[in-house]
Amino acid sequence: MTKQIFRLCRLQLGNLFGINELRYTKDKGKRARFIGLSIVWIMLIIMAVGYVAAFSYGLASMEMVEIVPMYLYAVASLLILIFSFFKAGNTLFAMKGYEMLISLPVSRASIIISRFACMYLMNLLMELIIMIPGLVVYGYFATPSVAVYVVFLLGSLFLPLLPLTISSVLGAVITAISSRTRHKSLVETVLMLIVVIGALGGSLFLSDNESQFTEVMLKNMAETLSVQIGGMYPPSIWFQNALSGDLGSLGLLLGIPTVIFVAFVAILQKYFQMICAAIHAVSAKNNYKMTKLQRSSHITALWHKELKRYFASSIYVTNTVVGYVMAVLVSAGILFMGIGQIEAALGIPDIGPVIIKCLPFGLSCLLCMTSISACSISMEGNTFWQIQTLPVTAKEFYDSKILANLSVAAPFYLVSVILLGLAVKPSAWELIWLLVIPDCYVIFSCVVGITVNLTFPVLKWDNEVRIVKQSASMLVTMLVGVISSILPLLVVVFTGEALAGFISLLTVVILLAVTCFLYKRNQRMELIRISER
Repeated sequence: MTKQIFRLCRLQLGNLFGINELRYTKDKGKRARFIGLSIVWIMLIIMAVGYVAAFSYGLASMEMVEIVPMYLYAVASLLILIFSFFKAGNTLFAMKGYEMLISLPVSRASIIISRFACMYLMNLLMELIIMIPGLVVYGYFATPSVAVYVVFLLGSLFLPLLPLTISSVLGAVITAISSRTRHKSLVETVLMLIVVIGALGGSLFLSDNESQFTEVMLKNMAETLSVQIGGMYPPSIWFQNALSGDLGSLGLLLGIPTVIFVAFVAILQKYFQMICAAIHAVSAKNNYKMTKLQRSSHITALWHKELKRYFASSIYVTNTVVGYVMAVLVSAGILFMGIGQIEAALGIPDIGPVIIKCLPFGLSCLLCMTSISACSISMEGNTFWQIQTLPVTAKEFYDSKILANLSVAAPFYLVSVILLGLAVKPSAWELIWLLVIPDCYVIFSCVVGITVNLTFPVLKWDNEVRIVKQSASMLVTMLVGVISSILPLLVVVFTGEALAGFISLLTVVILLAVTCFLYKRNQRMELIRISER
């Protein structure tokens, strides 16, 4: 069985990263795109490592080096829970691949364990990107013994088991509940967003509590944070105690996640087909009635089709709406706290006016974190030939996807701007920039998403997760949007209020120019050429 699991894992990982296609393709363009994507991933990993190292160094410089491991342990667990939650149902309980494999001389246990193993390896890689920089900083400041490093690595290896199991159970429950409702995708999307907002709200609450400490309370801050983090996620306090030499905590840290994980896999192996049948069960009514047919223009019909396709996929919605939801939550948080409290938390006098100048770029960064258009062409999949046979132009096809993106982003943009306007009570010019800059970034992100997806189209896929979460188009579009909004924000922070108006105007001009250029460039890409890439 071990050989079967190894081969299935190798096959799944090869398909996931496109290694098999890279090995056997003779298309130089695909090889070049693969190399470019690898460079982007390396840059992203370097940025993540740098951020974690800087964060850990900040805690260590405030004499809180002892909480660095448990803090990163809790953060890594939260990230694994959220990312696995989105894809666990489609990866573990996918019947299409299972029905094909079960006809081969492969045991059911090998199939299920290999699926868990692939998710475990992916989550372990993400976790190590977080934990290893923290270990380096912790080792430099705390100079622990060799035993501490051994416990640290053991805890890191077992870390993904518990959040992976929890996310799998939650994903299965939500899928089972939504499958029995009339509007399956809508219910599943709402339930997923509730879980994600709860997780993000908990982390924001913890961050808010941190900002309330003063220098007088610095000595007690580490103990207070340890209690808070341990209360939110007990395994993190077990991890900290295990590093201190507590063998009982080490047993809990390694034993409880392992027992829960093994029990879940055993139950899943025995009742897999029954669980899948219950999860994917659907009901239909034969009460269809022909009503009045409506006629509309090409672009309107394509726009309606795009919106229906978007809201029909809970994976598509939940992964592309997170940035918009965060924009509203952060705006509401600023309204609740007030600029004065933020200024006091930062501890920098007279920083309030600079914060107000930076708000349009900060809001733009959140709105550009996700883009619907970045994977909208790839989502056509094996039905793309239908679009190619219709009497529609490439411009109408691309415009419909941009309109669908704008239709989803517009409500979140308007609510965020209204909340920030009530929070900071801006002047006339500040209000103009608060309206114009995020609007330009949203349009820019929509057009960039089409451009990038035309460069990295993926029309052959078996699971939507690969397109929505793991595609080059989503990653590159996110990086372009975030970096392009962070750069002017940093310039405003370092130059102050004096040049804020000029930087805002220059940013808008550059964004509009680049957007127009890319929009015209996209129109020259004929539909027939996309499937050839």
